[in-house]
Amino acid sequence: MKVKKSEIQLLIAVIGVLIAVCTYFLVYSSFNEKSDALEAQNVTLSSQVATLEILDQRKADYIEATGKMQSYITNFENRFPADILPEDSIMMVKTLEDYTRTEVANIAFGSEAEVVYTPAADAATTTADATAATDTTTTDAAATTTTASTSPVSTDGTAYADTHMYEVPLSISISCTYDDFKGLVRYIYNQQERESIQGVSISYNETDGMLAGNMTMNTYYLLGTDKVYSSPYIPDMQMGVDTIFGNVE
Repeated sequence: MKVKKSEIQLLIAVIGVLIAVCTYFLVYSSFNEKSDALEAQNVTLSSQVATLEILDQRKADYIEATGKMQSYITNFENRFPADILPEDSIMMVKTLEDYTRTEVANIAFGSEAEVVYTPAADAATTTADATAATDTTTTDAAATTTTASTSPVSTDGTAYADTHMYEVPLSISISCTYDDFKGLVRYIYNQQERESIQGVSISYNETDGMLAGNMTMNTYYLLGTDKVYSSPYIPDMQMGVDTIFGNVE
């Protein structure tokens, strides 16, 4: 069977069309899909590059802010010991007596408790919700309090899951002059390690001009920091006598 030249040419043309169609669907279409995916990635990467360029321009500011935050955290943690044992409280009161000329007759220890930390953002939200729930007339009369922080950077809303603060209550009976009492208050609030006065009940003795009464105070410590507890220095002291019968020959 002879095939005409025109039929051969037609067959070649059909095969060429089939090859072109297969090339389009198998190669060009796949290339278009990859091209679209690359364009989408380029858009995302361009946005990320722009963000990184902005961050790089502010790199010095972020480094400075990070240093300030680290310094703030270090200074804050330095105000709290790693633990407070009874001997720490006793030696603290002994030092207080020596520096303020205040006589302390006895010490009563309270039950320590964790100080619950509420992030400022949550506290603000709670306050806002409570304010919105009140009557509008009383809301207009309410005063808004603004708290100024001495922190170089804002810590609002920050949660410290691994750090826990505890308060150790103490009640001491004191006897001192009025001037010494003022010095006692200044001494407590100027301490490196955080202490606070919770309440004072004193009376004036007209006979000797002395103040006498009770003071309730709190001392604090932090758990979860890198600080290690160190025992207080307790000087040697005489413990009893050789014999309770005096000099016996």
